[in-house]
Amino acid sequence: MNELEAFRAAAQKKGMPDDAIDWWLRLARPCLYLEKDGGGPVVGHFGGTPSLPASVAWPDDTVHLASIDLAALPDGALDLDLPSDGTLVFFVEPDMPTYTGQVIHVPAGATVAEAEPPSGWDPYDRFPLHATPNWSLPERPSVTPGYTWGDRDDEPDYRSIVWSLGDEHDADEVIVLGGHGLSNTGGLGVPVNEERGEVLLAEFFLTEEKVGDDFATDYATVYYTITRESLAAGRFAEVSLNADFHG
Repeated sequence: MNELEAFRAAAQKKGMPDDAIDWWLRLARPCLYLEKDGGGPVVGHFGGTPSLPASVAWPDDTVHLASIDLAALPDGALDLDLPSDGTLVFFVEPDMPTYTGQVIHVPAGATVAEAEPPSGWDPYDRFPLHATPNWSLPERPSVTPGYTWGDRDDEPDYRSIVWSLGDEHDADEVIVLGGHGLSNTGGLGVPVNEERGEVLLAEFFLTEEKVGDDFATDYATVYYTITRESLAAGRFAEVSLNADFHG
C-alpha cells in the first residue's frame, strides 16, 4: 500500500468525505524509497567507497553515505529536475548536529577511480539500494505552495492522519529521494522551506546498524535540501544540510 492508498484508508476510517480526501491528496508529491532489501531495481549503493574523478577530492572531515546512479532511477518517479545520468555522491560530517556535507555530481562517461577514504576512517558496510516509487504528503500543508493555513477546517484531521502514517515508517527506508520529507521526534520537523523554492533532494535514515555511533545517537535523520533554481542548473555545491535525531 503506497502513501496515497494508506491516507485514503485512514481518512475513510476517520469519516472524512471522499471529496475532502481527494482535495488533500492533490498536495502529494512523488518520491522514491531506497531500501536495503526490496524487489525494485538497484539504483546505487550505501556505504563503501565512492568512485570519483582524479580532479575531485573527497571532502574534508566527511564520510561517504551513498552513491546514486541517476540513469537507473525509474522514469517519472520524481518531480525533481535532476540530471538524466551520472552519479550523485553524498558526503556528510559524522557528528550531531551536523550541518556540513556535500553532494557531488559525477557526469556519465567521466574517468573515475575508487576513492581512498580519509586516514583513520573505515567505510560503512556497503549494500545495494533498491528503489520503490511512492508518494509523499506534507506534514505541514500551510507551508506548501498553493495552500494557506485556515483554508480548510479539516486540517487538524489531515495532520493527525499524516503524522500517524509517518509513525509507520521504519529503518528499512535507508533514503527517501524527493517528496516533502518526514520529521521525527528530535524537534526539527521537516527543514524544507517550500515557500522559498526549496525542495528535498534526499533524506537519510541513519541507524546504529548502518553507521555505528558516528552520529552520537541510535537513529539520526540527515536532510539534503536545494532550491529548484540551483537544482535545475546542476549547482549541487549549493545543497544545504540539516540533521535531526529520534529522542
